[in-house]
Amino acid sequence: MSKGGDKRPIVIRRKKVVHAHHGGAWKIALADFMTALMAFFLVLWILSIASEEERRGSR
Repeated sequence: MSKGGDKRPIVIRRKKVVHAHHGGAWKIALADFMTALMAFFLVLWILSIASEEERRGSR
């Protein structure tokens, strides 16, 4: 052995961090679009059910 003892280099191994997949924004956009469509068709449905007098309002 050498005078200074066993001087091996210290190797620090770090684990590779796998980041989560970032691609879910389209789901939020689709949900917003579907909600708007549902509200639109609900209004159309209510207007089609209401009679002409109900649409004009009671005077």
